This record gives sequence, C-alpha cells and structure tokens, in this order.
Amino acid sequence: MPRKVRDLLRIIKADGWRLIAQKGSHRQFKHPTKPGRVTI
Repeated sequence: MPRKVRDLLRIIKADGWRLIAQKGSHRQFKHPTKPGRVTI
C-alpha cells in the first residue's frame, strides 16, 4: 500500500534528514552522516 507524502516526511525527519532544496512539490533531504540524498 502506498504511503502518503506527509507520512514519509515525518519518518525521514525523525531519522535526522534535513531539507536542503525544494522545487515545486519535490523536496530534497540530506542526512549529516548518511551518504546521498532523498527526493520526495
């Protein structure tokens, strides 16, 4: 079952990911210690 965007945002923010960029409805998150970015 697909998750809602607000649920995913809550999960990754709780894990320490921080918003670094947003364009339209796309948000990019980066973690201080984990490699890579997450785009939602």
